[in-house]
Amino acid sequence: MPNLNQQIPVVVVYKKRKYGKVYLEVFHNTRVDDIIDGNKRKPLIPHNYEILEIGVGTTFEEKYKKKYKLK
Repeated sequence: MPNLNQQIPVVVVYKKRKYGKVYLEVFHNTRVDDIIDGNKRKPLIPHNYEILEIGVGTTFEEKYKKKYKLK
């Protein structure tokens, strides 16, 4: 029987600088709204980072790794 309280992973691709390295991070116990929210005092991804893409689900991790040529 599946766990009904388990949340779907959120995959975020971001840059720390305009011409910098691309990072991929997977959040397992959070929602997309918590990542995007600009009013949070301690955001999961700092406000000065550029978020390139956000995907909900495990399939986006492989897609983004292939698209941005990450490990």
